[in-house]
Amino acid sequence: MSTSSHSHRNKSPSPPLQRGRACISCRRRKMRCDGIRPTCTQCLRGGRAIDCEYTDGTQRPRTLVLEEDIARLQARIRELEDPQTSTPSVTLQNPYGQPPQPTMAHQPSSVDLAHRGVDDDIDSLSDLQYLIDSLVPNAFDLGIFLSLPRLRAQPGSIAPALRSALILSSFHFSQPSAPEQAVSIEALISRLLHTLADAVVAANPRLGPQFYMQILQAEVLLVYHLLHMGRVSIAQSHANAAMSLAICLGLHMRSGDAPAAGSFDFLANFLPRLPLPGDAIEEQERVDAWWTVHSLVKFAEPISVGPPVVSSTVNITAPWPGAMRDSNIGQSGARRDTVSHFLLAQDFRIEGETPFGLQARVSALLGEAHSITAAYSRDPPISQSADFRNRFTTLDNLIQNFFNSLPHPATLSRSPGTGGTYTSRQMLLIVNLAALAQITLHRPFALAHAPSNRRCVDGAIRAVQALNGLEDPKIMNPICVVSWGVFFSTLQGELRRLRSQSQLGYGSASAAQGANEVSDAGIVNALRSLVSFSGSWSGQYPLQMTIRAKLQAAASSV
Repeated sequence: MSTSSHSHRNKSPSPPLQRGRACISCRRRKMRCDGIRPTCTQCLRGGRAIDCEYTDGTQRPRTLVLEEDIARLQARIRELEDPQTSTPSVTLQNPYGQPPQPTMAHQPSSVDLAHRGVDDDIDSLSDLQYLIDSLVPNAFDLGIFLSLPRLRAQPGSIAPALRSALILSSFHFSQPSAPEQAVSIEALISRLLHTLADAVVAANPRLGPQFYMQILQAEVLLVYHLLHMGRVSIAQSHANAAMSLAICLGLHMRSGDAPAAGSFDFLANFLPRLPLPGDAIEEQERVDAWWTVHSLVKFAEPISVGPPVVSSTVNITAPWPGAMRDSNIGQSGARRDTVSHFLLAQDFRIEGETPFGLQARVSALLGEAHSITAAYSRDPPISQSADFRNRFTTLDNLIQNFFNSLPHPATLSRSPGTGGTYTSRQMLLIVNLAALAQITLHRPFALAHAPSNRRCVDGAIRAVQALNGLEDPKIMNPICVVSWGVFFSTLQGELRRLRSQSQLGYGSASAAQGANEVSDAGIVNALRSLVSFSGSWSGQYPLQMTIRAKLQAAASSV
């Protein structure tokens, strides 16, 4: 029998397989697959029989089944080790109790959807529409840039990777039992990583522009989820991957600079550059997609070690989100870099700016601050050059003007808004990023330069004061949570400095402070306010719990 099977494989090559019928191993290696089951010829010859799997809906991949089993066993172990803090995954029925009452039909939860395949029938599509509706109020905090009404209208067109990512994001609004949640989340992450890898390997212009926009959206949703789970370094790597994909697709360019519609071909590592958008909604999606990814990367840069991710050679001509006019055309008619043009301005007005437009601009400030400090860390003597000082002063003035134009978050509405209507949660994120930009710019010089030290302290205090009067939201933006750890360490370091000076002979900490320094009492009040606010968080995500524990532990020394 083996001889006949071998002779069958050596016959003339079979006609090309229908798209999507090749095994996973051949797709990842970009090899022609003959689709023979259970093991194709390429995998058999290469000694990879165990890796030959098919994802055409006939059966679940072995790797996914194994990963789900491992996650289920790990959750069961945690349940047995600490039964007091976890809900049993097996519920015993009391034979002497009241018989269970019939329950009313309920909407599917994220856990229900997590256990379903991505190729289910129309019933799952209606469930997906309900899930999309639940994400609408928190789209800003989840990094959603695609039009949710358009996705809801055509749920069948949603790529498998984006389906998994949407379900993953919905976990932030559900409260299942601990073992069940652990199994579902790990299984979803595994599925999402597989589908993202398959989507990039199977890059094909015939899939259409929206397919790649959905892949980018799935990558961004994964980054936000990883941040919520406290996996900051992994989230950073996926943010960089999203940036690479965005640049390859040409999202950093204004739509008019993109190739014609018939030029949807392979460029830059076999990824297609998008053609002109089909309508105004697609154009807005692309602008919002670029600045969403840009904001994520610029936020991650200061908390990592290394040069900026986006090279200065990348000419960004994409307009700001919500921009009403084209302000990036120079006198010669040439297209100017959007970010560079903004950074050279000395005056800024908030009038007419959308919330996301402000987020994009403040991410540019944060990116420039990191670029300046990275140049200083590579070559400290550069700080004595006139060009460096001019660049430093220009950015410092722009950050101050930007800061002074922002309203207090508590004075704004608490319901999601559109256009120029700001909400307290959106403004809180913008204030935090502005404070982080100010601290990033001045922190390397704070020990030896009193004005820089004051800038760091002022930025941290202003960010903490923005929390006054705010209610605990159902979901906390992970960028804000990470930033609060930076603000706390800044204020704690200044308090230690003041108290160490008082011990060296300056008397009390209040007497040790300079004329322009924040008082000891002011710093203590800010620290206590931040710790108190963290104690009111209702979310139980690992990132929030870690930051909260660190704040409460350090508060004992205040």
